[in-house]
Amino acid sequence: MSYKAVILGCGPRAGFHLDAYKENLPEIKLAAACDTNEARRLEYGKKYSIPRLYSDFETMLKTEKPDILHVVTPPVFREQALELAGKYGVKGVLMEKPLALTVTQAERVRAVAEKYHLKVAINMQRRYFDHCRALREIIRSNRLGTIEFVRCVTRGNILSMGPHAIDLTLFLLDNPSLQKIWATGYAMNGHEYGHPAPAHILGRINFAPDLTVYLEDADDAVGVFGENGGYWQHMELDIWGGRGRAWWKQNQDWGYQTTGMNEPECFPTGWFKSDELGQREFTRAMAHWLDDDRCEHDNSLRFSLQGYEVLMGLLQSAYDGEIKQTPFRIEPQIVEKLSERLEKQGRILCRED
Repeated sequence: MSYKAVILGCGPRAGFHLDAYKENLPEIKLAAACDTNEARRLEYGKKYSIPRLYSDFETMLKTEKPDILHVVTPPVFREQALELAGKYGVKGVLMEKPLALTVTQAERVRAVAEKYHLKVAINMQRRYFDHCRALREIIRSNRLGTIEFVRCVTRGNILSMGPHAIDLTLFLLDNPSLQKIWATGYAMNGHEYGHPAPAHILGRINFAPDLTVYLEDADDAVGVFGENGGYWQHMELDIWGGRGRAWWKQNQDWGYQTTGMNEPECFPTGWFKSDELGQREFTRAMAHWLDDDRCEHDNSLRFSLQGYEVLMGLLQSAYDGEIKQTPFRIEPQIVEKLSERLEKQGRILCRED
């Protein structure tokens, strides 16, 4: 079955979504785009040969009656887009990350999706990169034995690159059950892309039954040595099991070595080669999910909410200064409260200097 799609938002991230349609995507046809900024709207319309362009979101939904909606807007506009999508009969929504900026907003997103029976996937497309899926199969095959320890490092603040790092870790580990979180934070790195968050987060995340993940997310994190791919390219995972180890570097290589192997198996990775194909498969997966409920999208809201719980749990633990055992309560304004405290501490340190 072929589905009709439209896109809301023609900002910088829209191009990545639209690239999925550059070659023939038989399951989904892109019919229209909407943006209040005329220059951007016309630019993207011409570049991607989009049939129809709109300046008003509701008019586009009412006129086009799409099956699938891409939401490529700032994170303050999430539940509102879903509400209108549900009202006009949209079946599936592909939404930019982060899922939400607050716990309250995340709950609203979940509630609106349930209200209209919307199938929602959050755009953390590394789950559809060939090399990430290949590494997950190595882990699933038990060649490494039982996974006991993971080190995950990335740069950028915890609401920018953090969601990607946490999501990929959960994907590779088959979405394990969270047990407890401990974290500490320091300083603020400004309001990067409108995401106020600590400049430095160090966390220990424990999953059932006996799996520990150490996460470092910081402006000056020791990420991938020799990486020259730019700000967004620094992410690295090291995975240890009872019979071997594996690694993944976003823009260099991935590989593994198990007991009995004289030399490790090693394969190239590359963001710029993988992202367009990954985005395309991320988009195609929504059509498959709409065709069959059993083909749940790997970035479904259900999985994304698990990652969001980890993300917010890190901030809550850093704010409270204690280990958080599940189930734990996350304060609705935890991002703002932790940000305010860290900004205040920074001002005090500056005065002392």
